[in-house]
Amino acid sequence: MTYPQPPVVETIVAHGIPLQFDTSKAENNRFLHGIHHIWTPDIRILNHDGYELYRWDGFLPPPEFMGRALCGYAMAYLRLKRFDQAEALYADVLTRFSTTYAAAEAQYYLGVARYRRDPDGNELLTQWANLRSRYPLSEYRVKQSFKELP
Repeated sequence: MTYPQPPVVETIVAHGIPLQFDTSKAENNRFLHGIHHIWTPDIRILNHDGYELYRWDGFLPPPEFMGRALCGYAMAYLRLKRFDQAEALYADVLTRFSTTYAAAEAQYYLGVARYRRDPDGNELLTQWANLRSRYPLSEYRVKQSFKELP
């Protein structure tokens, strides 16, 4: 099982407070209905006020889970305009989890985080060139294809 693995636990508690709701208990129905829960596992990264910043559904083995969780926390930081923290997590995914499905997302949004911090720099195009060469068949490559690079 993924969640009890020490590296997974460390990844989760380094950036958030883990909560688990038993979907078979009636007392959880109101909350689960409120978030439009449909499948387990249902992973949500929420702001302190309950606003959803990132989500995904379904089981992932530990390396895939950790890469996806780091991308989720990075997206939360990006949405909160904490660009340095987002950049650090996206870079971590690319260093430690470069062969996971989350890596292409990290490459894409690493450029976005750097651009949002410094719109005059060329990091967006640099990171998207890296995306094109490292993850050419990814969904994120398609998302950046509107801006074809030389």
